[in-house]
Amino acid sequence: MSASMRWRLAVPLIGLSLLFVVPTIYGTWVFWSDFGNTYRSLSVVICLALLAQLALAVSIGVRPSRDVPWLRIGLIAVMFLLACGVAAVRRSV
Repeated sequence: MSASMRWRLAVPLIGLSLLFVVPTIYGTWVFWSDFGNTYRSLSVVICLALLAQLALAVSIGVRPSRDVPWLRIGLIAVMFLLACGVAAVRRSV
């Protein structure tokens, strides 16, 4: 797969990842003192999952491969679902 094709795949995934990462980190930082330790730790887990999602999206563009990196694209989806699941648990706390 050529570099331009990898970046054509990566740029939308990076944009979507940033769309979730930036508000999550900002909200965790702003509301840090308003909640207890359980809520804070779950917020950190969400931030880490979304940062891993962003790192995977960037790795699609940076790391050369011969085929479409389906495994990394699948891991991006898994990280997003993990963050959503932890957010649902956090909301019930």
